[in-house]
Amino acid sequence: MDNFIVSARKYRPQLFNTVVGQSHITNTLKNAIITKHLAQAYLFCGPRGVGKTTCARIFAKTINCTNVSKDGEACDTCESCVSFNSGASLNVYELDAASNNSVDDIRNLVDQVRFAPQLGEYKVYVIDEVHMLSTAAFNAFLKTLEEPPKHAKFILATTEKHKIIPTILSRCQVFNFNRIKTEDISNHLAFMAKSEDVSYEEEALHVIAQKADGGLRDACSIFDQMVAFTGNHLTYKQVVENLNVLDYDYYFKMTDAFLSQGLPEVMMTFDDILKKGFDGHNFLLGLGEHLRNLMVSKDPQTISLMEVSESLKQRYSIQSQQCSLTFLLKSLALISKTDVNYKIAKNQRLLVEMALMQLTFLTASPEAEKKNDELESEEENTSQPTKTITSSSTKVTALQEPEIKFASKPSVGFDQLKIKASFSLHEVKNYQTLNQTSNTNAVEAPEVKFVNKEVNLDDVKAAIKSYADEKQKQGARQLATIFNTSSIEFTDNTIELTISNETQKEQLLIVKQDFVDTIRKLLQNNSIAITIQISAVEAQTKAYKPIDIFKAMSEKNPALLELKKRFDLEIDY
Repeated sequence: MDNFIVSARKYRPQLFNTVVGQSHITNTLKNAIITKHLAQAYLFCGPRGVGKTTCARIFAKTINCTNVSKDGEACDTCESCVSFNSGASLNVYELDAASNNSVDDIRNLVDQVRFAPQLGEYKVYVIDEVHMLSTAAFNAFLKTLEEPPKHAKFILATTEKHKIIPTILSRCQVFNFNRIKTEDISNHLAFMAKSEDVSYEEEALHVIAQKADGGLRDACSIFDQMVAFTGNHLTYKQVVENLNVLDYDYYFKMTDAFLSQGLPEVMMTFDDILKKGFDGHNFLLGLGEHLRNLMVSKDPQTISLMEVSESLKQRYSIQSQQCSLTFLLKSLALISKTDVNYKIAKNQRLLVEMALMQLTFLTASPEAEKKNDELESEEENTSQPTKTITSSSTKVTALQEPEIKFASKPSVGFDQLKIKASFSLHEVKNYQTLNQTSNTNAVEAPEVKFVNKEVNLDDVKAAIKSYADEKQKQGARQLATIFNTSSIEFTDNTIELTISNETQKEQLLIVKQDFVDTIRKLLQNNSIAITIQISAVEAQTKAYKPIDIFKAMSEKNPALLELKKRFDLEIDY
């Protein structure tokens, strides 16, 4: 039985033109070879599996090739290229810095640099995972790296550029390798599948490419695993099952349920996802990616931003036409907020379910909105003339009927009238029909009026005290303290609260609407408004933030500034 060679080694690029997704690197290196502008040291940085070591080997082979082509590629036929391809070349020395990171290892390397190559012009020293070298080893390497012999070239490769000391960086030409695009990986996997006589579905290769997260070596490993699992026939269903990836159909099905406001279907679909072993957080992130793809697919100019197959792009384009842009933006904002709160939530499933419930009732369908607008327009045209009674926050449409007077009461509030403030046109028509058919001699319909009771400063203070006490009972002690300690003024139906600092203002703004609604109800006056101001005197004399506290303390004790400077301390803002 033949020895199996993994795809990552079998299909490793041997020429610059075969390197996947790093054209900005390969073009620069080829031009340097053609013009003979070769630096003494190069630093290749980037994520794992994107071609750093591969490009280093190709570069080493090409600069020693005796018949370099006009476009800067090795001939693969000369003695140097043949020896390199067979692994017998003495001009390339590779060192794994992860296991050879001491000063003695670098000294042995420096000793070898003195010897000239037996075949070719250059000896290339490739040091992989160079960030693992100790500080002493870096320092021992500096002089040789800056002024090596003419025949010596160094290529340093690392996944963690930030760990390289600046003195090393300044002596190298730095090349930053990018993550490989999903489309490029998918095309390379298709080439490998054809070469191995493996049939495949395009969606299956895209799933493997996405799972690889920009690393071609990872993609090749997953490809080998999937071929072994499926038996030379890669299908989308088998790949998502083996890789434990959530099927796209779940997201399309969930979005359709959002648009039709099918809450039971949404909840059952999410339960089915959890029963199959998928994590709720991963599902939430996948749903956010799905909605993001719907948004970018609404415009032909941005549809290229999706890293999916062509058939899947068509599905996204069709469903995106059913979603309004407002729905997509609100949905993405809601999912982002849920994502932030997921790790700190005690009941994570309930958190996700609450988000799904809110998404279900965002009224996303443009067709439904259009039908509602047409229905309301038709009802307005067919109904009798109406008049609108407006309060500060509510508009109530009442029938143009003769008035009926209620028994006189000194001050009638919302609770006493028990008025439904937002009834629909359907209810108005039913009310009109009922009055016409039930009793032709019926008494006149009432005219709904909101009576604004006159109040004074004492009434306002008493209402605010009542609101603060209620917050105290609910456990919001800090809010209650703010209301009890703030300065209160009342002019022209406007309550002016003067507080101490910006932090208190931010807390009040959160409950501002609830506060206004409650005060209006307590005072039986819908024209009440509120303004919040910060006391200039308090703001100058009190320090509430860490930076303010530090400034106040440092004025009393200047030694704190020296302490901060000496230990390079930072202050939270």
